[in-house]
Amino acid sequence: MDPPPGVCIRIAFARGASSLFLTSDSRPSIRVEGDIRLLDNEAVLSKADVEAAIMEIVPQEAQESVGSGQATEWIAQLPGLGGIRCTSWMDHRGPGVVFTMIATRAATAEQLGLTREIQALATEAEGLVLVAGSRGSGKSTLMSALVDLVNHQRAEYVITLERQIRLVHDNHTALVSQREIRGGADEALAAARGLLVFVSITAPSTSDAVERLLDLAPAGARTSVQAAMAESFRGAVSQVLLKKTGGGRVVAREIMLATAAVTRLIGDGQLGQLPLALESGRRHGMVPLTDVLLGLVQSGVVDVREAFRKTHDRDRLLSGLKREGVDTSVVERLA
Repeated sequence: MDPPPGVCIRIAFARGASSLFLTSDSRPSIRVEGDIRLLDNEAVLSKADVEAAIMEIVPQEAQESVGSGQATEWIAQLPGLGGIRCTSWMDHRGPGVVFTMIATRAATAEQLGLTREIQALATEAEGLVLVAGSRGSGKSTLMSALVDLVNHQRAEYVITLERQIRLVHDNHTALVSQREIRGGADEALAAARGLLVFVSITAPSTSDAVERLLDLAPAGARTSVQAAMAESFRGAVSQVLLKKTGGGRVVAREIMLATAAVTRLIGDGQLGQLPLALESGRRHGMVPLTDVLLGLVQSGVVDVREAFRKTHDRDRLLSGLKREGVDTSVVERLA
């Protein structure tokens, strides 16, 4: 008899997995340090096995959606593990489901190695802070750490606008209101007025994060939204996770701050010039991602191919690597 899903989840997380995948006609798989691998010593699951696992853990109100084959998401509570985010689907093989652990405590700024410039964003009295990255890059973890800084240091009212709330903050020194946002930039900026707001957005860089948020604005309101964002913008942090040459992962972060040059470009809609403002803003504490990736490659922490794969500006990284005398022959054909 196959073990119930709760047992499989416990086994997976005991092995350091962040997610467990159950798919039809396949052995269970786990995600460890970003990589998906088969779970050792487990049998191939039939369609009936996966369906039974899903129906055992799905709440009654979601059973109809699951039974009809619709992609469905819910939260399950497992004793000793806490919240588990469950997402089921139906593909060409049959039913499938992924179980992902939900963090119960925010990582601290010290644990994440946040720089003084990033931590300073949590000291702003009001305004808008963007937290950007690709899916699975740790945006939610970073944003939670910023909120945690405010929550423990300041008697303030803080709103977070999140596509999906993954970690709930208890009130400490601050009063924290977490809201799932479904609207566009106008909704985000309306909430930002007079408050300190952290917004998580899927984008490869800080410049792209600004542009994507503004692109959500209605065409007729673009100019007014640009002006409002220029006034409220305090900074943006984007990050990528990279595989280390010796195993494990390391984070690289790009920092854009609300200098006069940056806010002027946002207000004027000259968003294509933001990367140049970022490059020239190092003396103000801004950090281009290319600088961080160069340092990781030069120190041997990250292989040049991994850095090249994760950068959002391959030409700039390639130029920097060549300038520093790094052998780029293995990636030049990809440029």
